Amino acid sequence: MRKAQILATALTLGLAIPFSFLAILGTAWVTDHLPTVIRSLPPVQWQLVFREGSARWPEVAGMVVGQLLILALLIAARRSQNAANGA
Repeated sequence: MRKAQILATALTLGLAIPFSFLAILGTAWVTDHLPTVIRSLPPVQWQLVFREGSARWPEVAGMVVGQLLILALLIAARRSQNAANGA
């Protein structure tokens, strides 16, 4: 049991440390290049971006409905499992 705890801690740290370092580097990059990013936004044709977004709303609605369906199934499965364990 002790070996599993040490392994879990080592794996967690092994994942957390590089990704934390990557996040710090990303934040530093964004801080250094933020004016360039902001200057690149005005030439964007926002009407075209809005048109593309409005054309894709059915996809977003489908994803939301799908996630709600999965959530409802998980809740129903948990209730039936609790009822079976309680009976």
